[in-house]
Amino acid sequence: MADTIAAISTASGAGAIGILRLSGPEALPIAYRHLSFFEGAFPLSSIKPRNAYTCRFVDGEKKLDQVVFIYFAGPNSFTGEDLCEIHTHGNPILLREALECLFRSGARPAKQGEFTKRAFINGKIDLNEAEAIGRIIGARSRFELELAQKNAFGEISRLASNLRSQLISLKAECEAEIDFSTEDLTFESLEERKKRIRSISDICSNLLKRSSETETLLERSRVVLYGEPNTGKSSLMNLILGRDRSIISEIPGTTRDYISEDFLLSGVPIRLIDTAGVRETRDKIEKMGIERSEKEFSQADVRLFVIDVSQKNDWNKFAEENRSKLEGAIVAANKSDIRDPSWDPQYILKKNYPGTVLVEVSCKSRQGLDTLVSEVSVKLQGLESSEDYVLLEERNRFHFSSITRSLENCLTLMEEGAPAEIYIKEIDSALEQIGEVNGRVDTEEILGRIFSKFCVGK
Repeated sequence: MADTIAAISTASGAGAIGILRLSGPEALPIAYRHLSFFEGAFPLSSIKPRNAYTCRFVDGEKKLDQVVFIYFAGPNSFTGEDLCEIHTHGNPILLREALECLFRSGARPAKQGEFTKRAFINGKIDLNEAEAIGRIIGARSRFELELAQKNAFGEISRLASNLRSQLISLKAECEAEIDFSTEDLTFESLEERKKRIRSISDICSNLLKRSSETETLLERSRVVLYGEPNTGKSSLMNLILGRDRSIISEIPGTTRDYISEDFLLSGVPIRLIDTAGVRETRDKIEKMGIERSEKEFSQADVRLFVIDVSQKNDWNKFAEENRSKLEGAIVAANKSDIRDPSWDPQYILKKNYPGTVLVEVSCKSRQGLDTLVSEVSVKLQGLESSEDYVLLEERNRFHFSSITRSLENCLTLMEEGAPAEIYIKEIDSALEQIGEVNGRVDTEEILGRIFSKFCVGK
């Protein structure tokens, strides 16, 4: 790159430290013009890469701040170019004033994602790692962060490289058979070749399936409140949200349809859903609401079964009748502050239903609320800790889908008795797509679309 770019690389707003970043051929000379070293005369040639220098940032005779300056000589830098970082105090006005000084000295404002784009163009990272950096910055949960970190450390890139190696080997075998068909040589059987193609296709299909499951989980984890009328579902929802969202009434059947609210619980994006109370009814509208409640509860990622322990009940019979709903659910035993003598948590706990957790709570006194929220978080973390999940960007989902289609077309042609000269074209197509996964792209439009999602300074 012929020009030198500069930007503020820390988040907007005040903070303890702010960082200015420059990258390009003139990064060091431009920064040096605004540095005043405490040692007095300090020539440019004395600055050593990867050393931290405490000095002043100046605008002519005006001292702006005491800073820490670090120079990274290309190609041994994040961008692969000469790169400088100036660490100032984190006042936004100060940072902006210092940045304007760098612009007046020859740098130009960096575009969104331009530092990372230069790192990609200069071969410091591949496209998967570049996209993963954007995910790391914008991750909304620990789960998404861990997946982005795996990609940043090359998981998808290594997988793509392995598949590319297998496809090249497959193509070489096919070409050898075409070129030396008249020679007395032994090649793998057609069935062996089909088996290799199916194996690669299955890897791509499985990857796409796991990616789809991951995206669903990233979008929202569904936490559903379920139970009979007047057990306190709506009150519990309001307490978890910290505000009145559901209407509370002593009249059974107040909630006729489910009510949902999106929010972050322990840093995890969830959709909390309050459903209609489940009971026998002749009211058609209420009956429709109950049917939706059943559906929502069955599809929930975390099921919160709310029961009213202030009422006299045969809890042993209740547990037997609701076994399918209790298994794997968090049971919120509400109104525990006024529990009926008939209530004993052992009626449910002694059944040892798989995954069932019971928490005694009181919406009135807030007793057990923190424990309940903690148990929901544990369930969510359990959903999100599986190593089976994989994060694919939209671009890669397209490429892996195209590879699968090409290989399936290849198998169809082989089944139809097509010669190797014909079906090898589908292998070529798959090879072209796998090359795109790791970033063999050369159109400015594609690169612009990817890096435009980044923040300025990254």
